[in-house]
Amino acid sequence: MINQISLSSVVIFLINILTLGFYYSFYRFHFYRFTESFLQYTAFAFSFFSAGVAIGLQALLINGLPFNGPYWNAFILSSFIEEFAKLLGIYLFFRKNQDEFTVTDGIFYGLVLGGGFGFVENILYFINTGLWSQVLRSITALPIHMMNGGIIGAYLMMFLFHKNPIFKWGKLSFGFFVCVGIHGLYNLAISQELNLLLILPICILSLFFLLELTIAKSRILVPGHILKLMNMNMEQYEILSRHNRHEGWIQNIQKHISTSGIKLLQYPNLRHSILTIFFLVPGILSLFLLYNSPGWISQKFPDLALQDYFALFFIYPSILSLMFFFAGILNPYFFRDRMLAVPLFSSVDLHTDGAEENSAIFHIQANMFYLPTSQMYPDDTKVKFDLWIGLDCFVGLSGTIIWCKENEEGNCGAMCQLDQIPFLFLIKWHYLRFRQNFKNLFLRRAMV
Repeated sequence: MINQISLSSVVIFLINILTLGFYYSFYRFHFYRFTESFLQYTAFAFSFFSAGVAIGLQALLINGLPFNGPYWNAFILSSFIEEFAKLLGIYLFFRKNQDEFTVTDGIFYGLVLGGGFGFVENILYFINTGLWSQVLRSITALPIHMMNGGIIGAYLMMFLFHKNPIFKWGKLSFGFFVCVGIHGLYNLAISQELNLLLILPICILSLFFLLELTIAKSRILVPGHILKLMNMNMEQYEILSRHNRHEGWIQNIQKHISTSGIKLLQYPNLRHSILTIFFLVPGILSLFLLYNSPGWISQKFPDLALQDYFALFFIYPSILSLMFFFAGILNPYFFRDRMLAVPLFSSVDLHTDGAEENSAIFHIQANMFYLPTSQMYPDDTKVKFDLWIGLDCFVGLSGTIIWCKENEEGNCGAMCQLDQIPFLFLIKWHYLRFRQNFKNLFLRRAMV
């Protein structure tokens, strides 16, 4: 019995090493080929720190709180605590030299830390529940930890680059609780033996596609020291970039310049296509074997349940083939240079003590927006805004012109912030934008 447990432990340890190496290589050559070994080792070392923090917090909760139950254990005791520990480790890794890094750096080193965390957890929490069940848990839990680390790393860097507390905490909370929710769902499926064949691909693929979207968008964001040179923070840069996209779209239409060649999806490269086939073919053959000879499988592998066989040899290879096929397929320049639909704009009346002018905004985020102006205004000028959308007017909204700048063409523009978030205006704004975008799904061919 002791020899059997020891052999199982060695097998699980090797599988975790191979899984960690596989996913590390996948993301290392997928989007982040230039890295420093010292930073990777440091990030991996921080994973041990995060694992220790998670174990300590879990012990405190178990001893201090009488709560128990599958949902508490899955979402709070396991998922929330572990993601918080990873968040703390990533924060300590980046906090001193944050301006030297980018959001892409946050993703990669978050992946390294999350992978190390998953590896440590799988080794420390090894339970002899059967070799095949433990193999399934190892090769699925580790990538979930790894991708969660990448997502949290991205949103943490956004948190560090943003200055407005609404944007800071909004971004971080979104990324963190998405990871907690998916991680908790996975824990619940494993512990309660729910429909794992359905939940497993949902958890891994949803994290993968969210991470792919985050990677694509991170490529058009600038590092902290560039933001300082521009005298901007992240939210101002994002709002100004969105304004420039809308303005560029209008100029292209006026000049009859089409951007239809900038596609959302790119063709997968040859290497990814080969790897897609490499994982897909064995999965299809395994499914064919299960359909035609289930008795042979039970005879050759008596400890392997058919559900575990289906998950290990069909579901998981299919997931890997999808990951390789869609890896890098999102075009980052689409998010920078291409408009999905006709831009919505709102008319704005700007009132100061001695002047009044009319302008327009193309994008508003929370309580901040950028608008062209006819003159330069001093920084921190107190103003009143009337925001028009359709026939509705939101009158007398107090706010501040944070800064005003003149571009190369001699046109002025102001970054503005309202004192309060105009929730009713935002609801109608997003409703009209959604309706316009939906219409353009059908009108776009005629327009282009």
